[in-house]
Amino acid sequence: MKRLQRQLVLLTAVLLTLAAIFVSVRADQNFEGSLPAQALAVEREISRSVTDVIQKALLHGIPFDELVDAGRFLDTVKRDNPRLEYLIVTDAGGVARYSTHLGNLDNNVAFLNAIATRRHEATARIDRYFNSSTPIRHGDLVVGYLNLGHRANIVAQLLLDIAADIVAVLVVAGLVAFELVRLLMAASFSSPLMAVRQFLAGVAAGDFRRYLPRDVFAGIGRLERRLNATVSELNSNARRLEKAGAPLPQRLSFDIRNDRTILRINAVEAIRWPFFLLIFAESLSLAFFPNFVSQFYDPSYGLSRHIVIGIPITVFMLVWAIAMPFAGTWCDRVGYRKAFGVGAATTTAGLILTAYSTSLLDLVIWRSLTAVGYGIVYVTTQAYITTYVAPAERTRGQAAFLASFFAGSLSGAAIGGILVDRLGFQMTFLFSAGLSAMTAIYVARFLGNEVVQAASPKKRLTLSDFKLLLHHKQFAAITFLSAIPAKVALAGFLYYSVPLYLKGLGYNQSVTGRVMMAYGLAIILASPVVAQLADRSKDRSRFLIIGGLIAAIAMAIPLFVEDMTGAALAVIGLGLGHAIGVSPQMTLIIDRCGETVKEVGQATSVGIFRLVERIGTITGPILLGVMIALTDFMGAFAILAIFTFATTASFTLLLLWFDRGAGRAPAV
Repeated sequence: MKRLQRQLVLLTAVLLTLAAIFVSVRADQNFEGSLPAQALAVEREISRSVTDVIQKALLHGIPFDELVDAGRFLDTVKRDNPRLEYLIVTDAGGVARYSTHLGNLDNNVAFLNAIATRRHEATARIDRYFNSSTPIRHGDLVVGYLNLGHRANIVAQLLLDIAADIVAVLVVAGLVAFELVRLLMAASFSSPLMAVRQFLAGVAAGDFRRYLPRDVFAGIGRLERRLNATVSELNSNARRLEKAGAPLPQRLSFDIRNDRTILRINAVEAIRWPFFLLIFAESLSLAFFPNFVSQFYDPSYGLSRHIVIGIPITVFMLVWAIAMPFAGTWCDRVGYRKAFGVGAATTTAGLILTAYSTSLLDLVIWRSLTAVGYGIVYVTTQAYITTYVAPAERTRGQAAFLASFFAGSLSGAAIGGILVDRLGFQMTFLFSAGLSAMTAIYVARFLGNEVVQAASPKKRLTLSDFKLLLHHKQFAAITFLSAIPAKVALAGFLYYSVPLYLKGLGYNQSVTGRVMMAYGLAIILASPVVAQLADRSKDRSRFLIIGGLIAAIAMAIPLFVEDMTGAALAVIGLGLGHAIGVSPQMTLIIDRCGETVKEVGQATSVGIFRLVERIGTITGPILLGVMIALTDFMGAFAILAIFTFATTASFTLLLLWFDRGAGRAPAV
């Protein structure tokens, strides 16, 4: 049945993706016809706003030749409109007076002469540029001209950007379709069939006390109603016989008290879809959040802008880490439906309030609230999967959990970058909150609320557990030299530095979202292969070493490959390095620290490891902010790459020392 389900899911997802491709191609054709006029309209609007500012200055009596900071003003306009290549203000005779930084065009006399001679033409091709000339008037006189230039292939560039957005949307559509189809197939096909199978097995054993659940999606609704009606009639007859004092058939069990116990099937897909959707909703801000924080910066804080931008990200990670242990205990006590619903509702409230933040303090408070909800949902989903997946399939269950997490994360980053360019910060956060609210409603309606009773009392987390694990040399080496540096790179490089770096290069949020989604794609594509290889390997430490070296090399790529290409290659390389080096970390701890893990408890050990590794997530944005403030982006990238290489090298040497002392074959 599982094979048939996978085939149906794959077929449906492919059909939906093909339909999306057809719609995208048609949309691209429509864009191609309308873009030239739109591009010219944007240029006219920019020209009008700039000339209005200059003409107002002239009306206040400022001479045309003495406009203060005119070059800086033009640079600001260019920075806000990255498609413009230059802005040049000439006098009435065509001599350049003010301009943006022209780079290679500064000494191009022929280019400047061409602008002077064609100043009366509204639009003219000059070398590799289209130059738009707008007269600057003072009263009835033309005192100068504003020249805007963009590359002659501007329409091709716009179409290329739109095509890239379409590809990003197609990738997201494929992931969403896959997750949604899995849910629908489970709800309408596999879960009802599993329920019928267990129901009939009980009937075959003489147990008539359980009823089939209502088939909401009507996959096998008629069968469910007929079987329930038959069992209900048998139980009614049994109650009449007992009331009449007649003996009931031996070895048969009936619902004498009319409790109507419903047989419930707890499928992973029941929680996988709302978890994916909530991660998608929260991740919509990944591509633009540092730029969103930047608008709340005030020099009176006495800190560098880059450090201030890192504070809300660090606080979010800190609160998330602190909330998870408490959320796990609370979830076990109140049940999965209530815990997930409260977590999703809290996340929704945090996102709404974030949209209306008016200061940095507001933003930090509301992001902390969001982090609490996010942590509750994260822990609840992981606990649900651990509980309701068979022990032999728990590794695959956790793999499915991570796949949903990264699929939602990369999808949100890509779509969020596109949305914020069109809707703005506030509306994107409100849209995110709407999606989060949908998960709360879905869980309240469809998820069971079982409270799992532990077979034995749970061991409380104590300080001695931390001491016992952290004093184990190999646990400490894996945690502090592999896990924490990986989290520093994830939070500091990917979540914090990349959006700011690309913004500084003049790229919009859509480009940032597409670049950041490459990390998740690398994780999703590489992790299954790495997991299989790691399971077959006798020593998984080599995966941590190889992954760390790849991550270090990846973060150094922007030093040698400039522009967006270098950033994209670095993000892909970081995703590949983490797919190789992060997945086997917990398994390696169990392999090498088995006795200590057994003494502390496996669940407790996992919790301590996850909590300690969050040190990297918490400190990453602040560390990168300080490094960027003290040097620049390239200096920060170089330091982070050297740090990752140094920790990986130290980890390798320590493992060799541990293995030699234990009389093992070397790990590498």
